[in-house]
Amino acid sequence: MENLTSCAVIFCGGRGSRLGSIGEKKNKSLLLVKNKPIIGHIIDQLLKAKIDKIILPLGYRGKDIKKYITKSFSNEISKFTFVTTGINSEISSRIIQIKKYLPSNKSVLFINGDTIFNFNLLNFFKSHIKSKQKISLATFSPKIDLGLIEINKNKSLKFKKSVFLENFQSKIHKYCAYSGFTIMESNYLKKFKFTSHIDFEFDIFNKAMKLKNVNIYNIKNDICFPIDNIKSLKYANEILILKN
Repeated sequence: MENLTSCAVIFCGGRGSRLGSIGEKKNKSLLLVKNKPIIGHIIDQLLKAKIDKIILPLGYRGKDIKKYITKSFSNEISKFTFVTTGINSEISSRIIQIKKYLPSNKSVLFINGDTIFNFNLLNFFKSHIKSKQKISLATFSPKIDLGLIEINKNKSLKFKKSVFLENFQSKIHKYCAYSGFTIMESNYLKKFKFTSHIDFEFDIFNKAMKLKNVNIYNIKNDICFPIDNIKSLKYANEILILKN
């Protein structure tokens, strides 16, 4: 991925509160999908894309993540930067703490550490470079486990369970779900002054959108599957088909 980016950040410090007792015992990035930790799948994709610097802002059970990566990716360990950013820190705080490790004048990929994916990162970066925007957001069609209700003029028309968002699009508005994948210009991020230390995405994305500095990239026909509860973990292991 030469001349496009050389750096990725994996957010893997949060607690898996919606995973119950499983999330208390393990960092959710280390939960197994097809006999491999989620973060292992993520790193495989990053190395495949020839990203040579991977920054990990460590938090909850961060030592376990460092131990796994050190053992499983020993031949590539020089590519990893581990930064202890606090167990209960918000993402904005973690970003502030890793700013000094980000390259200058480069596009940086930010990923949530709980997502299985196999979409083409190169195409995502090409879209970002072509757009000449400060931020690119990857969108996808998530599976809605609890179900969606189609309503017209306050009348319920249809209910579907465990469907994908793309099946319920409006003729007037198009709805896109944020995948947790962002490409951002490093200098833009370094200069950004956060006004909200609780939800950095709401803060930085909306400000960039007002200035028309955001590019949208739609993930099509590939896997992008966040795992944030027991049901999604079970689905990933039993039904999700991973392809290289």
